[in-house]
Amino acid sequence: MARLLVSVRSAEEARSALAGGASIIDVKEPANGPMGRASIATWAEVRRVVPASVALSAALGELNEWFGDATPDVAPDAPRGFSFVKAALAGAGPNWIERWRALRGRLGAPGVRWFVVAYADWRAAEAPSPETLLDFADEFDGVLFDTWDKSRPAAWTRELLGVVSEFQGRGVSTAMAGGLAEERLREIPWIRPPDVVAVRGAACEGGDRRRAVDPARVAELAAIVRGLPAD
Repeated sequence: MARLLVSVRSAEEARSALAGGASIIDVKEPANGPMGRASIATWAEVRRVVPASVALSAALGELNEWFGDATPDVAPDAPRGFSFVKAALAGAGPNWIERWRALRGRLGAPGVRWFVVAYADWRAAEAPSPETLLDFADEFDGVLFDTWDKSRPAAWTRELLGVVSEFQGRGVSTAMAGGLAEERLREIPWIRPPDVVAVRGAACEGGDRRRAVDPARVAELAAIVRGLPAD
């Protein structure tokens, strides 16, 4: 059965998402980009208000942000207590897999699973294509299919859904995001529902990812996700 992930930017938003029935609380800062990393202080604040029975995840931003002169000053065990983290590959370049492995080695908190972000609009993001990521499926604990350009919802074509299905067949956890408002969730021609449906804007006031999480909108989305077919 699919679970609903709601991205939050504060402890207050985490409480709202929980009140609406979110299964997974994800810490993300929308102002920092499509996969914007929140401050480590925000990670800690959210972690304190989320019960141990609820899964936690965190956005790490784009992979390239972790290399070069502006490398974040983050302790190796910073993800401790999170179920998984996710990093995206916009502008990652040809050596992205080596950097992926290096970052996993650097942030090696035990029990944390690593999701790579596959951008549906990978050409615009100058990222590896979802099909390319299949060649490295053994490197990932999960794959989040999302959009780099947040002004446009993802085009969930049969071809892209086929890539999702291929990852599922290889035992890799899948999550889907990219403008999944209520009506779009109902319209997607699912081959097999993902393990996780991830939202930000659809869970916020007025459907605006820059505004606060709305418990009522979360509740509506949670009901739809619970109603998706199991397989």
